[in-house]
Amino acid sequence: MKPIPLKDAVEQLAQAVEKAPPDELVEYYAELFPAQKTRPDVSGDKAAGLAQDLAQRVRNGIEPEEVVDLWNVVFPVVQRVYYDEEDATLRPAHRVLRSEEY
Repeated sequence: MKPIPLKDAVEQLAQAVEKAPPDELVEYYAELFPAQKTRPDVSGDKAAGLAQDLAQRVRNGIEPEEVVDLWNVVFPVVQRVYYDEEDATLRPAHRVLRSEEY
């Protein structure tokens, strides 16, 4: 995976959220609003509205750390990432071996 500029990562997340099925929207909502105890209703047409609201939230200012956390939820198959402050990009996180794995 190549480094992804933060603004591009935000847009990729927003687009993925817009296309997500209802059950995944609930998971993304929980990631973006961890203090909320109730989960959103995604029945019927409500899922499309929630998808738009969440995508707008992503585009309008989540912190880099939130981008990383959400990235790792939205794209779990892709290699985990971290935020590189020096060049404002997401970079692949490398797995650290525990001593018993050597």
